Amino acid sequence: MVKLFAIAIICFSVLLGQETKKTENPCQSELIKKAKREGVRSIKIAELPTYVIELWKCRKENEGKKTLKRINEKTYIEDYESAESFVGFTATCAYCSAASVLIFYIFKLSGN
Repeated sequence: MVKLFAIAIICFSVLLGQETKKTENPCQSELIKKAKREGVRSIKIAELPTYVIELWKCRKENEGKKTLKRINEKTYIEDYESAESFVGFTATCAYCSAASVLIFYIFKLSGN
């Protein structure tokens, strides 16, 4: 029992004795700056947990909510611009299936 107590005291003293790296403003982290410049889609999946933690810290700041609102608006605008054009393999499949259904419906109406 005494050994367990001694180990616990040593562990807690080591953990409490470590200095933590604190930034002055959590909204100025590299991932949040990257999201401001390039949008949320530029963040890799491996960086996503760190980004979420930094967002959580940033929300507590005075200017944090405004910063996050700007990032979200930038992402929405980029998504809107990319959704304006209907090109690519998926669009080709959608056009072909719509044409097939339309032709089938016209033949069905004509009675043949």
